[in-house]
Amino acid sequence: MDVITIFSALFKWGTIAAGGGAILFIIFFIGSLIYKRLFPGRKTFGKGQWVVLFFLTCWFLLVLSLTTLSRGASYTGSINISFFSGYINAWNQWSTSEFQLIIFNMLMFSPLGFLLPLLWKRAEKLKVIVITSLAFTSSIEIIQLISGRGIFEFDDLFNNFIGSLMGYFFIMAILGSLRQRKFEIASILRALIIPSFVSIVVGVTFLIYELQPYGNMSILPSERQNIEDIDIQTELDFSEESATAAIYHNINAGRKRKMKEIAQQISELEDITFSNTERREGNNRDMFGVNPNEIEYLFTYVTRTGTWDLTNFTNEGGPASLTEDQINVYSQKYESWLSKNSLLPKTAAFYIQHDDTILRWDCEEPEDIINGGEDFCSGGIMLGLDEQGNLALLDHFISQNQFITMEEIISPRQAYEKVLDGEFYQFVPFQKGDLLVIEDWEISYTYDTKGFYQPVYEFTGYINDTENTWVGKIPAIK
Repeated sequence: MDVITIFSALFKWGTIAAGGGAILFIIFFIGSLIYKRLFPGRKTFGKGQWVVLFFLTCWFLLVLSLTTLSRGASYTGSINISFFSGYINAWNQWSTSEFQLIIFNMLMFSPLGFLLPLLWKRAEKLKVIVITSLAFTSSIEIIQLISGRGIFEFDDLFNNFIGSLMGYFFIMAILGSLRQRKFEIASILRALIIPSFVSIVVGVTFLIYELQPYGNMSILPSERQNIEDIDIQTELDFSEESATAAIYHNINAGRKRKMKEIAQQISELEDITFSNTERREGNNRDMFGVNPNEIEYLFTYVTRTGTWDLTNFTNEGGPASLTEDQINVYSQKYESWLSKNSLLPKTAAFYIQHDDTILRWDCEEPEDIINGGEDFCSGGIMLGLDEQGNLALLDHFISQNQFITMEEIISPRQAYEKVLDGEFYQFVPFQKGDLLVIEDWEISYTYDTKGFYQPVYEFTGYINDTENTWVGKIPAIK
């Protein structure tokens, strides 16, 4: 979830929450009038407290909407009791969106700690805020669990609680300074403790990431698999000898400025005018464009891999079939353009796919890349046109890998022991009594978060029966 998505959701559901808050405010106000008539002379809210109550009600409805109503009921019974698994996942994926979501979950509950002491005098005591915030966030998590519209997570409880404390310390610093008619240094320092600590942790995390030679491995799990109640069988013998394997780097990985360069090249070729606004979603960057015939395009660039694609929205039927003459003309035209802009490796082979509808150039990965020494490319390019000869799709998923160095890797036995410890990612958790049969293993490669092509041990087999295939990957570098 990127910043634009977060603010879009806040605007959408904030409008609904404001309307619902206004309705509840009216109900509360009418109830207050009835209460004053039934119990004359009893103290009720002042004007300021009514304003605070309105904002607090809107906040609660907004949080309820964002955490339940905005999601589909697809998480029924899901509970994650592992502390800091969200932090570990954000680190493994090195995902800006995940880090933003953690911070957002903290900030989302800060209005509770900020507003409650203004509404309720007793809430100026820390223990009241602690109990109230834990009760509120636990209620939200339980609603998510029962409705199936979210996962009950301890991380959310922690993040929301920290956020409410941050809001509480801020309002107490303001109230203390106003009452003393001077800055209350102790209260101000308390208010700065949490945001300062979070900022330091984020800064140190980014520094550590930048200083390490390679990126993080997204194949690693946020928590170990629970394999205590399952049986693991294999007839394989695993060597205890270590070895070395080559490390490569995708030269286009992380080149964010490359997007504008490619968009300009496409614009010159196809006369497409792209907007200056980029929409960000994780590692994806989207730009919308239109040509003189009012045909709309979406250009998506993946910053982590340097891959990209261009899609023609109006061509719902997909690319058109091409005659032999058209294939010759278009293949020469686009091959010349791709080569001119260094987008087509010399080793790429051309052929036709899908009943003469797709022009394709492919780079085959060499069979032996473990021993290293040479650069290579992998992936391909797919290109299709509509009936009028307009570009319908252009998918560029070629990676140009540069040999970097040789690294010592763990032995097959050490990799297998990591499997026995549950140190692998698995989407569907094991069930008690499952049988995992490991039939084979090999050294394959995967990209890390910095674009380095790293060796991994890939174990294959099945769970319970041969139709339920299983794959487990273990990073190989020591």
